[in-house]
Order: sequence, then structure tokens, then C-alpha cells
Amino acid sequence: MNLNWDDMRFFLALCRTQSFVSAAIDLKVTHSTVARRISALENSLATQLFHRTEKGCRLTPAGEMLLPHAEQLESTVINLTESVAGKNNQLSGSIRIGAPDGLGNCFLASCLTELQTLQPILEVELIAVPMYYSLSKREIDILITVRKPTTGNIVARKLTNYRLGLFATSGYLANQSRIRNREDLRGHRFIGYIGDLLYDQDLEFLEEVSPGLKAHFRSSTVIAQLNAVLEGAGIGVIPYFMAYGHPALVPILPEHYLERSFWLQVNPDSRQLARVRTTIDFIAANIEKSRDRFLFLPEY
Repeated sequence: MNLNWDDMRFFLALCRTQSFVSAAIDLKVTHSTVARRISALENSLATQLFHRTEKGCRLTPAGEMLLPHAEQLESTVINLTESVAGKNNQLSGSIRIGAPDGLGNCFLASCLTELQTLQPILEVELIAVPMYYSLSKREIDILITVRKPTTGNIVARKLTNYRLGLFATSGYLANQSRIRNREDLRGHRFIGYIGDLLYDQDLEFLEEVSPGLKAHFRSSTVIAQLNAVLEGAGIGVIPYFMAYGHPALVPILPEHYLERSFWLQVNPDSRQLARVRTTIDFIAANIEKSRDRFLFLPEY
């Protein structure tokens, strides 16, 4: 059997994209090169690995059997490169991190810039609301979620609890009835998520604050909700670590805060890579250093 191990890269790319054109873009080659390498691999193994259809390429049973072996080979090559090549202390390569948009845009973006100051040739990619990316398929290196993972071959660690509260601007509150308790919330305008676009049901906050509350302005991102609150559009449920930098926000019923958690997930093989380990440790250390920011606002 004359097997070219480099063909496995093309096999994995096609598995993950299900398209010759998309795989070619990822590999920076032509789509005909991808097709040729896949055909060569199938000839070497004397079996068909993909069903070619108008909707894309799907794995055959033989392809499904090959996939875990190809991923293991990929991990071995990556670990070998990390261990042997570039023995200086500079981290190189790219790291892709997926995180909820509030944490990603309002916290990680700034602290990861500091990481790149320490490691100037490390390339960082930050993806907000990463529900379409898979750790198992190595589409992403580090994934942060608000729910503890319960399935899959992953390693998870809790980063921190974080609190959320009701906020509005003084301009909005000046023209509305006074809020002394949860019953007084009825009749006010609320800002929240679009229900059928929620990537995690743990983000359904308004029903938890007071059953029956309805958002009049809805967005799929908490950044948009924050900006709507800042413009005086109504009351929103905002994480404290985001409200921290906006003194114009006024807390409402601060004793009735909500609490969630951030969980970091990583593929067991990827965790062995120096750039992944270093980035995980850096994120965890910065969140721990800012623990008070995630749990309460001293000036409130």
C-alpha cells in the first residue's frame, strides 16, 4: 500500500468543510489539487472515502472509520512540530478562541492584546458567539461557554462565576414610574435576546427576573443590548463586568442579581500545545485578577 501521509491533511480539510472549494481555500491550493489528492488517497486505500453530491461531500462508512486515525495523526504531527521546531521561547502559529460576545468583545479583546505584546509572533483569532465551531473537528482551539459541558471528548475548567443585573440610564428612569420591587417592573420597556436565536437557554434572563416580562427591543448579541440601554431605550440585563466601564448605567434592584458561569473547553490533544497551554493560563489568570469585576461593582 503506497500511502502518502500528507494526503491526510486534504482528507481532514474536506471532512471539515464538505466542499472541495472550501477545503482548497483553507489549504491555499486549487480545488483540483484537493480532488486529486483525495482520489490518490482513495486509490491507496482501495476504497471510497466520500460520497460526492450536489450538496457537498459526505463521508462513507470507510471514511468515518478513517477520521479518528487521521485526527490522531494530525495531533502527532502538531505536537512533534511544537516539541522539536523553534526551540526559542517565542510562541508562534495561530490560536483561535471562541467566546460569548460580551466576554470576547468587552474583556478578552484587550487582555489578548497584552498576550501578543508578550508573544509578538503569536497570531490570535477571536470569534464571538461561536456556536457553529467545533472543538472535535479542530475548527477552534479554545471554546468558552456559559454552560458546563457534559458530553464529548474535551477537557473543561471553570473560569469564574459572573453576575448580571438590571440596568438603565437616569434619562430613561426620569420619565418612568419608580421601581421599588419586581412588581414595579411591569409597564417598563425591556431589552433582551431574540428567543429563537439564543445559542444557550441559560441566556433567557427576563423570564428569570420576573415571569412574563417581554423585551420590546431584541438582539442576538449583548453588545447591541448594552448600546440600546445606553441610548435610553429601556431596561436590560447586563453583566457587571460590562457595566463596569459605563458610569451612565444605573443599577435597578441590585439585590436581585442573576449569576452564571464561564467554562473553558479544549481538545485534550490541543491542550498539549505550548501556544494553547500558554493562552489558557493567560486567560484564566486575567479573569482571576479581575474577579471583583465579574462579581460586583464596588462603586455601586
